[in-house]
Amino acid sequence: MSLLGRIRGAARRTQLLVLSGVLALALTAVLLPLLLLGGEDTQTCRQAPVSARALARDPGRAAKALDPGPDITRTGPLKHLLRTAGAPLCEGADGTQLAGRALVAATTGRTADDQHKQARPHTERSARVAHAAVLLLSEGSKSYLPDFPLGLNPFLAQMFAAYIQDTSRSVAYGAPHDWQHPTATAEEAEFGDGSGNWATPFPHKYDVHVVFPEFERAQKVVRRVAASPRAFATLYDAERARFAWYLERLTDGAQEPGDKPKDGLSSTEMELEQSATFVAELMASRTLAVKEELAPSLAEFDRAVLRHTRGLYHPADHRIRSRPSSATLAQRHPDASAGNGKRAAERLMDGRVQLFAVFDTWTRQRAIPAGHAERLRIQMDSRYANALNLP
Repeated sequence: MSLLGRIRGAARRTQLLVLSGVLALALTAVLLPLLLLGGEDTQTCRQAPVSARALARDPGRAAKALDPGPDITRTGPLKHLLRTAGAPLCEGADGTQLAGRALVAATTGRTADDQHKQARPHTERSARVAHAAVLLLSEGSKSYLPDFPLGLNPFLAQMFAAYIQDTSRSVAYGAPHDWQHPTATAEEAEFGDGSGNWATPFPHKYDVHVVFPEFERAQKVVRRVAASPRAFATLYDAERARFAWYLERLTDGAQEPGDKPKDGLSSTEMELEQSATFVAELMASRTLAVKEELAPSLAEFDRAVLRHTRGLYHPADHRIRSRPSSATLAQRHPDASAGNGKRAAERLMDGRVQLFAVFDTWTRQRAIPAGHAERLRIQMDSRYANALNLP
């Protein structure tokens, strides 16, 4: 080979070596951060763990597997199910739907397909799983809405509805300052002076109540859940059913039997304010969902809720004395259809109209003293207006 040929060959080899070096540096620049971050965290989303399929079919097994323990220190299995660390759950059948079904089984004692079956009082394990789910899903949230996949919303709504007395209480008043446990039995929630029960107005001896975490965590998770029309309808139905259940058990003086006013407010006043606060929170959450572009418009959102609602709930026109488990409150059958069309949607989604139409009819049917009824009405209206303005 001529001297010129050898020189050209050496030049080509040098160019190839330089090009190879450049490519190697480029690949290193791309791959090194991925290796440092860890392969799992670089995914855009992850499917639910394979074990969730068996848990979704077996409520007892699900509650045992996901139970965080009395001190809520064993949250690893629930974190793994909900993917609260690293890449989030993927939307769809093998992601949010599968994880959601396992969560519903663990917290309600029934599979997602069996929610129509008669509910039984919750167990300590189930209530602890519900507490831990809210704790994990609200961690690190500095905004009004925690960031978890919207596909979980219908399942979280079923969980909250199964604990509607506890959910409504937590959103309205938060956790009791002197109670440090994730659950409470009806007996444990009795006031020491015999003036009532802080967990429920009409205790059922076998009920176990979930005490959701502090710092308004349940409130924030409920707001995110209510961003989906179907989930909104589930929560709205459950609270309106609870409202009717409560009213029909009061005496003709609009009082709980044996009630002793505490801290200036009667139990009746506190319970009615609780319903007003929760319904107003739902309505405010719906507005926030549109603002955050999680829903297209209020009109479309309202029409979707109308399609998903079970109907309207009216208290009996006479006093009811039974005390069913609070786990069954959301299973109450509606007393009337919510109707169809634009006007029906507007009426359904005016929380003030819904609450006071029921309340006013009840006071007339039960001949509640006008002055007392008006005072209760004003208090409800005041709490409703305050809760519409999200902090």
